[in-house]
Amino acid sequence: MSKYGALVQHLIHSIEHGDYLAGEAIPSLRHSQQRFAISMNTARRAYEELERLGYIEARPRSGYVVAPGATGGNDALAAPLGAPFINPQLLDTRALTHAFFHAMRHYQQVLAEPALAGLPALRRQIARLAHDEGWEAHADEVLVTCGGMEALSLAISAVTQGRAAPGVAVLLPAFPGLLSRLAEQGVRVWPFTLQADGLPAWGEIETALADGQIQAIALMSAYGHPHGQALGPAARQAILAQAERYDVAIIEDDAYRWLGFDGKTLLPLKAADRAGRVLLCATFSKTLTPGYRLGWLLPGRYADRCRRLKLAQTLASPLPNQMALAELLAQGRQQPLLEALTTRLAVKVRALESLLAAGLPGQHVTPAQGGYFVWLYDLPVDTSSLAAEAQRHGMQLAPGYWCQPGEAGRHALRLNASYYDPAQQADAFDWLLRALSSSAVKASAAAPLR
Repeated sequence: MSKYGALVQHLIHSIEHGDYLAGEAIPSLRHSQQRFAISMNTARRAYEELERLGYIEARPRSGYVVAPGATGGNDALAAPLGAPFINPQLLDTRALTHAFFHAMRHYQQVLAEPALAGLPALRRQIARLAHDEGWEAHADEVLVTCGGMEALSLAISAVTQGRAAPGVAVLLPAFPGLLSRLAEQGVRVWPFTLQADGLPAWGEIETALADGQIQAIALMSAYGHPHGQALGPAARQAILAQAERYDVAIIEDDAYRWLGFDGKTLLPLKAADRAGRVLLCATFSKTLTPGYRLGWLLPGRYADRCRRLKLAQTLASPLPNQMALAELLAQGRQQPLLEALTTRLAVKVRALESLLAAGLPGQHVTPAQGGYFVWLYDLPVDTSSLAAEAQRHGMQLAPGYWCQPGEAGRHALRLNASYYDPAQQADAFDWLLRALSSSAVKASAAAPLR
């Protein structure tokens, strides 16, 4: 390939893979001339060809920029309903920005203080949040982490350390990040579900617990991912009793507990823990500090082990981010932000649930009590194939097997309602409802007569 052709292909690939987005400047003519060892005329001819192909456009005093119609790897889908993160447009970050700038005035002073377990001011604020909710936690117990994922990773490592064949019982459906983390750390997943009465269906897990094959029970007790449901009192008591009976840990993922739609804040299982068995893994990324990667862990009797693991893995969490959050919490500004956010999320979730219920009569749509996901199950279609087809209709879907490995997951979907926009996504949802309805008709026609 000629140097001219190499330059053209390089820039096309860079734009198509999302290295340069629409409106952003690409490298200058002089830069490309020097990098590809070509004449200025050759570089200009290559840029003119890219302009003809619609990848770039010339702007006065700005050089060449990526054209609005160019294909980029980061182009947003009309309906990014498979995304795991909350829609940033629903978050009001003004108070956090103000807190950040106010806190940074003390950065030099705070920088001189050791904070390997986390900024002391933030750890105190986290303990006070627990006190305000009516349960007990203390600042010296808190371990600040790089997001909720690090908290989960530390908890898993702590409870399975030294085991030749570690195992963790997981309540399904579950957060995909938990399942992938367990797989990456070589931990066997022992799945269990809830019965129709809301109590755990332990099954073979009972024997595995008795045989010492399981070191922990992992779950979300409040507004679980992906269904947005909370455990009832009987289920909570049954899980705590099982952990006590077999002296195993509970890894409690607390990511969504502040996103309940009824205005009440549920207590975590940790609130009833008197033996230090519960490792509470929490994050502020889903609520107050998106992108800050701030989480925290209450490790109970695994505190020393978790601190050593944190020291070996990431040493400490970013200090400026901790300072900003501590300032926000000290000002007491988190509650209005959470109330406004949950109100917006409830509107989105209920609207999407209503659309699905009306468009898919007879299908299973679990009404969420909190969070921002809608979970459909027992669908008459393989959702991995459906998700692949959806891309061609401007829709991103999360197939259920991400959250529930096995046959049940192949017929389920997780939808991120925080991105639901009926005005912009009508065509995409028309296609989805037709696809699911036609699949239901085919499934019914293929069913044997009784």
